[in-house]
Amino acid sequence: MKAIVLAGGEGARMRPLTPGLPKALLPLLGEPVLVRAIARLREQGFTRLAVTMPPSLASARRLLGDGRELGVSLAWIPEPEPLGTAGAIRACLDWLGEEDFLAVECGPLALDLQAAAGFHRAGRAEATLVLSRLPAGPGRPAVLIDDGGRVEALIPESRGSACASYGGACILTRRAVERLPPLRPAGLLRDLFPRLLAQGALLRGYVSEGCSPSLAGPEDYLRCLAGALEGRLPLDRGLPKRGPGIWAAQELPPGVTAIPPCWVGPGVALEPGSLIGPHAVLERGASVGPRSLVQRSVLLEDARVGARCTLYGAVLAPGASAEDGSVLNEGTLLGAGATAGGESVLLEGVRVWPGQRVPPGARQAVSLVHGPGRAVRFGEDGVIRGGESFSPQLLLTLGGVLGAEGALGLGHGGGPWAQALARCAGAGAAAAGAEVVLHDGGCPSAGAWAAERYALPVSLFLSQEGDRVSLHFFDRQGLPLSRPRQRRLEEALLRGEVRRVSPGRAGRWEPVAGLPAAYAADAARRAWSGGGSFTPVAVSVPGHAPACRILAAALEALGCVVLRRQADGVPGFSPERGGLSLSAWDETGAPLPPHQLLAVVSLIEWENGGGRAALPPGGPDFLRSLARSRDAALLCPGEEGWEDLYAALPWYRDGIFAAARICARLGRTGERLSTLAGRVPRFVVLRREVPLPGGDALERLSGVLGQPAGGTLRLEEAGGVVRLTPLFRRAALRVAVEAADLETAEGLWAACEARLRALDREGTQT
Repeated sequence: MKAIVLAGGEGARMRPLTPGLPKALLPLLGEPVLVRAIARLREQGFTRLAVTMPPSLASARRLLGDGRELGVSLAWIPEPEPLGTAGAIRACLDWLGEEDFLAVECGPLALDLQAAAGFHRAGRAEATLVLSRLPAGPGRPAVLIDDGGRVEALIPESRGSACASYGGACILTRRAVERLPPLRPAGLLRDLFPRLLAQGALLRGYVSEGCSPSLAGPEDYLRCLAGALEGRLPLDRGLPKRGPGIWAAQELPPGVTAIPPCWVGPGVALEPGSLIGPHAVLERGASVGPRSLVQRSVLLEDARVGARCTLYGAVLAPGASAEDGSVLNEGTLLGAGATAGGESVLLEGVRVWPGQRVPPGARQAVSLVHGPGRAVRFGEDGVIRGGESFSPQLLLTLGGVLGAEGALGLGHGGGPWAQALARCAGAGAAAAGAEVVLHDGGCPSAGAWAAERYALPVSLFLSQEGDRVSLHFFDRQGLPLSRPRQRRLEEALLRGEVRRVSPGRAGRWEPVAGLPAAYAADAARRAWSGGGSFTPVAVSVPGHAPACRILAAALEALGCVVLRRQADGVPGFSPERGGLSLSAWDETGAPLPPHQLLAVVSLIEWENGGGRAALPPGGPDFLRSLARSRDAALLCPGEEGWEDLYAALPWYRDGIFAAARICARLGRTGERLSTLAGRVPRFVVLRREVPLPGGDALERLSGVLGQPAGGTLRLEEAGGVVRLTPLFRRAALRVAVEAADLETAEGLWAACEARLRALDREGTQT
């Protein structure tokens, strides 16, 4: 019988080991998983083998060739794109021919596969699942079988003695696989087996006395190695036995304590005073410094542990290092070349991606994906963004840090992951003794409004878009956190400074329902300043996102006729960035971008408000010239009174308020939006970034112009204005170009970019 080794899995749960080391090539006591699987199949009489091969296994193909040196005939079936387990088998049909065949996951095979093949031949089933007595778990569903071995159902949990778990192997007929469409991703457990059951095909289950553990994640890897050391898995240790339960390529040095079972590969350096084991595996070239403890952990090739370190339940990829005094707790994983800095503490489950470094002395509570602390750092816009780096543990820690301020506003929107993480943040804040105001606002601008409305010291809103989650923070005025406050929060997270109180002093949860309606009503009330009559205005608000619904409710409360679709001859509004900004179009359909609307709002403030406008941070420089042309008051960031004025004018930072303010003006005067916008000269704003590896182009340009360096640099050019702002997260400048038309703006941009790159090259060369 032919056999297929399914080696194409991405190993997502093994990250960050698998980006540089495919799961099939992970070492099991000195030999790759794939070689172990091939050897076990050969021992059981399967010598005609095929391996499904993703591009990452090209090196294995060069090494193993046709399998002759392993005593088998080996074919390699390319899998250029992930096809899933069943899809990969479907791609092997030309090699298989018409006979029944065995398919196994690439892992340690401790099942009796020859007996399973005999059971299959006798039962004439379309598929025979090889089962084990291991409990069900991820990648190992329970299988319900009757007394004759017929599969009745795949179920998530065990139901007594008639149930076993899928063991990672099956025997299939060609016609079973042909039920799947070719060249499409499909899984055995997710697609093929359920389809066969639904179509009434005969599936049987053979319960093997052995066990074949899954290698889905690092915890499975450690468990598998422990089973091999204890003899529960049939793996040849391949090294001399130096004592009971101790296998080592050479005698252990004096002063080293080894607690069995443990395995020490060739070229491993152990310093006096170190203690390894039980269940320690040290692959070729690894090293352990003096007075370090390595238990139930794996050090792959050339991984290094310094002096006075403690590792329990950790995995170090090739070339990773734990520096002196570091502590790696259960489930920690260092990718290839990653480093745990001296005296750092990695809490349970922390994973450090290849090449990244945990800072010395840090108490790392969250996985490090993008660089030192980057996974929990604010972006240039005051928002923290992430994906898999946002763990429940991180949000618990974040909630504990924020909860130290006494109260926390909390909201979420976009998906169940944002909701789950928000609950974790709230739990951390309550454990710190804070009152948690949980609202149903549904969008970031509602979180900002809640902070102002309830005078909360800090408000957190989590928004989800696909697999990405964004964390928005607001102070008690509804403004984004200041940069110094962002830094303090980053530092507290890095050090793990989490406040905890006694159970009797835990904070209360205060649910707030109906916040969207209250937010919309407040926007309508504050947008209408002074007396007079209001002529109903017809406006369009398409879209069904939470911010769109709140905007529609606000304009209806103001007295507008709101159409929930675009319509000819009707102006329209669309909240952007979760309601934090606004775009619009006039009655002719001409778009009014956010910077144009800021100018319209300023015009309204000068004519219908308090007479003073506020330039938002990073707002268009054009507002300065507009104010000068009207002899009007415009306060800019840094000027006395700006902060209080900006906080008092929510239409500058809130798209819902901005639309209500504009519609209030239209209803008061009877103007068309196109007429009102026509009173503001048209202008174009281009915002782009210029990477600058040299790093000092801005300083050089400042010296040429005689302007101080360090902040935003303003250049008045023929036809427009250019503003250059250094980015604090990377070596780049944000360039904002303003001009009367797009052609002029593009010309200014090109000239500015060329000048900056020339200055940067000078800095790089010197």
